[in-house]
Amino acid sequence: MGAIVDGGLLPGVRVLDLTSGIAGGYAGKLLADAGAEVVKIEAPGGDALRAGGDAVVFGYLQRGTRSVVLDLDAPGGAAALDDLASRADIVIEDTPPAGSIAPALCGAHPHLVVVSLSAFGLRGPWAARPSSDLVLQALSSSIAGRGDKQGRPVAAGGDLIEWATGATAAVAALIGLRDASSGGGDHIDLSRLEVAVTIFNGFRAVSGQLAPPPPDPVRVVEVPSIEPAGDGWVGFCTLSADQFTAFAELIGAPEWATDPDIRRIDVRCERALELRPRIAAWTSQHTVEEILRMAGERRIPAAPVGNGATGPSVAQLAERGVFRADLGNQPRIPYRLSRSSQPDFGEVPALGSTEASQLAADWPRRERRPRASAEGARSLPLEGIRVFDLTSYWAGPYVSQLLGMFGAEVYKVESVQRADGTRFGTSYGMAGERVWERAPLFQGVNTAKRGVTIDLSRPEGRGLGRRLLACCDVVIENYVPRVAEGFGILEDPRPDLIVVRMPAWGLSGPWRDRPGFAQTMEQVSGLAWVTGFPDGPPLIPRGPCDPIGGLHAAVAVVAAILERDRSGLGQLIEVPLVESALNVAASQFLHHAASGELLERMGNRRVGAVPHDVYPCRGQEEWVAVAVTSDAQWDALGRALGEPAWACDPRLATLEGRHEATAAIDAELARWCSARTADEASSVLCDAGVPAAPVVLPHAVVELAQLRQRAFWEEVEHPVVGRIRLASFPARFASRAGGYHRSPAPTLGQHNDEVLGGLLGLSAAELDDLEARQLIGTRPL
Repeated sequence: MGAIVDGGLLPGVRVLDLTSGIAGGYAGKLLADAGAEVVKIEAPGGDALRAGGDAVVFGYLQRGTRSVVLDLDAPGGAAALDDLASRADIVIEDTPPAGSIAPALCGAHPHLVVVSLSAFGLRGPWAARPSSDLVLQALSSSIAGRGDKQGRPVAAGGDLIEWATGATAAVAALIGLRDASSGGGDHIDLSRLEVAVTIFNGFRAVSGQLAPPPPDPVRVVEVPSIEPAGDGWVGFCTLSADQFTAFAELIGAPEWATDPDIRRIDVRCERALELRPRIAAWTSQHTVEEILRMAGERRIPAAPVGNGATGPSVAQLAERGVFRADLGNQPRIPYRLSRSSQPDFGEVPALGSTEASQLAADWPRRERRPRASAEGARSLPLEGIRVFDLTSYWAGPYVSQLLGMFGAEVYKVESVQRADGTRFGTSYGMAGERVWERAPLFQGVNTAKRGVTIDLSRPEGRGLGRRLLACCDVVIENYVPRVAEGFGILEDPRPDLIVVRMPAWGLSGPWRDRPGFAQTMEQVSGLAWVTGFPDGPPLIPRGPCDPIGGLHAAVAVVAAILERDRSGLGQLIEVPLVESALNVAASQFLHHAASGELLERMGNRRVGAVPHDVYPCRGQEEWVAVAVTSDAQWDALGRALGEPAWACDPRLATLEGRHEATAAIDAELARWCSARTADEASSVLCDAGVPAAPVVLPHAVVELAQLRQRAFWEEVEHPVVGRIRLASFPARFASRAGGYHRSPAPTLGQHNDEVLGGLLGLSAAELDDLEARQLIGTRPL
């Protein structure tokens, strides 16, 4: 697609990062990776990561940015920030709702896109509620669904909500930036809770609306998943019947492949105590490398369970040069561009290394444009963009859904021979006719699209596909490369076409044509390594790498659309699912390279917080999450409990003392919680200022008051399943009046007449002939 052009995707875009910590820093990093100029505004003491001792993570987030120190409470501080804001395009803030400066910035500088990050959103009944990662995981149902049924629920490790919040903020900022090019700036109110629901709840809340909720407990460890090998741990993922059949034959249990119960994913999970010993008996007799080779020959998704020490040596990652050894094993930018340059990582800025006056001299003031209002007839930011959506499962469909939510015309292309795998893989337990139209995950990530079927495996179908592609601006696919290339429509793309390819492992390397899913990425990236209890096996977080991969691809494609607006040219964007996972797991590799420290599983406990766990309450499967992360919160906990003698022990007034007494504190707090329901316990603690929340079941998340108040759940009317509520985009745009789900997920081939007939001009007789020959259709074969 032409020679590499310097400047990246966002040349001249200016970003002020007023945040402290991972989320805002990662949003800034993603924008800097795309070519924007990012300036970190720090308080005199520096960012919490810089000042708190996690220098390797701070360096990862801030390489190539500039640091300006401003004390906003000192004379002249607010005025200096206001002056810099008049010269910027994007501002990212992360403060309590009462401390948000977004209204003032938006009022003074209507051209600005301001993204506000907060735990629950700036408005709603929980806006000022105390929070933590553990609390957000509890409320989003993440904790409820993870762990052995016979054991205790456990949180996902790795601060995934923070990293995903940063990626979501980058997507939102770029969407706002494209809108600002014609309609003025915007204020974007982004909620971490909504991000947590997006990455952890997935289709589970939809399942609860379409089928009876499963009995308690809802905790699940997939079978197979992470199994013991002779020299470590190996991960499997068998979502399709073919994959499980191949797995059963691999371990010498071919009868499992013909057993109508064991073939079902949900039944296998229920029978884990019976099935897992037989799996382990086989896997423990082989090395990880032997198992990977045999699984690869059978096209079974499998991966080594990586960690901070072993990840960089994984053959596929090493051959592709994913890690930068010269930068302490920092993962590279998680996408490759065929035409636009990508900046090399620069130096970590010293605190205050740039003066505000110097920056103001470098940045001319931006033109003032009137700020758009949600009451006006403002078009959606991506209107006029057409997308050829050749994706399946979750990560790829989520990218095209995001584009559709913001106005793009998305054509979901399947075939009656090869429908989206989620139509069948997540429809267990669904009752009624046309079960393939009832799959919860398909319903959740395919709204705002038009459904088209074309058999791309036949020459006539490929010709029809090329005709549709000729009408599109973007094509997205996430198949194994050999499969996508076999469709025959990706060769010799038009110069203005943006081609987004999202293979699991990338377009090169020894694992190029191996399948992989979110679970596989969580295994190899180390995210599973840090999830689970110290005395138990690694556990997959169960899905978040799919939406996280989709968010990274959305950053790249929206930035590429902005670049195409200027140049008129498209390009190939390669976004391997594994590289998004490695970027959000970067702290493991950075810490090991810097000090030899291997981050490990900690269950529900975390460094720097005591108590920090999930406690059983009165009633069946009732749990409450409690996270005390400061001395002030410890004092608040004591008051909430009525200042019992054990909590008033002066040795517990410091974090060090509490760490030494963790077991005793947990026992006392568990005793207090056991006399109350989870709702009662969390209400008492939250009222006192202690982060706490009941562990919410997946189907109950739709009833959370804050999400309902913020209209996060949107109701759609589907022609087969009727009215259902779906999670929307996890941010509210001040300029937007309507919802995000502009139409429900399409039924198979629902819009063949409209798209193939109306857009491409085929006659009714031609469409009937194509359907008779099964080149198109509305029922899977």
